[in-house]
Amino acid sequence: MRHATLLLTLFLLAVPAAQAGDAPALVERPDWQAHFAAAGVAGTMALQKDGAPEILVYDAKRAATPFLPASTFKILNSLIALETGVVSGPEEVFPYDGQPRFLPAWNADLTLRQAFALSCVPIYQDIARRIGPERMAWYVVACNYGNASIAGGIDQFWLSGGLRISALEQIEFLKRLHHRQLPFGNAAIDAVLDIMIVGQTGQTTLRAKTGLTARIQPGTAWYVGLVNRGPDTWYFALNLAVPHPDAAAPLAARKDVAMAILRGEGIMQ
Repeated sequence: MRHATLLLTLFLLAVPAAQAGDAPALVERPDWQAHFAAAGVAGTMALQKDGAPEILVYDAKRAATPFLPASTFKILNSLIALETGVVSGPEEVFPYDGQPRFLPAWNADLTLRQAFALSCVPIYQDIARRIGPERMAWYVVACNYGNASIAGGIDQFWLSGGLRISALEQIEFLKRLHHRQLPFGNAAIDAVLDIMIVGQTGQTTLRAKTGLTARIQPGTAWYVGLVNRGPDTWYFALNLAVPHPDAAAPLAARKDVAMAILRGEGIMQ
């Protein structure tokens, strides 16, 4: 543990500290409310172009409010798994244990790539147990991920435990991932950026991850990611309120609202 603490100290010293006044300005976009209203949902969206001094945001107060990350944590969980070697690569197969799972698509042998795309919770819980509390805590702190708490159990902390992150913090994490300012080698980062791809058209690549807190009510539905188009990159984080377990609108709308805003800003077609 002493060695891990020393490594963390050296890593943090190597990352330039943010100077006073460096925080991006928040620019409210009340016009985005029409997209939320059309879907019958309430929530927030934050959007920043790489290098821009401002973050465009609808409902800045909610954008700064931390929530459980749910399956958006699979981005960091995958990075840690690959860096520590508990998973050999995106094509490693996780055999199905025969137990009925929440989604029928999870009831199969799945690679890490497939488990990420299908957001298979049991596989990622197994991955977290392989990583273990000490290494997990070290990396979550080193990555400055939200409040960096893994309280509540090694296979529960991002689902129903103590971890919290805001939409604005999600953008900061994605920015550091894109710029390789996280404590991971290029192989792990390249693999995770690859499995995050959900769409490619011409020079435009969309990388994203959904999330849904199904165990805590009221819940939160997430859609976070980055868009690369030619030399430009944009980071986005959307979350929607899920007022009760049977609320279907937020689950269906999380991608639609985000994509409507990205298209409206001329980022996606």
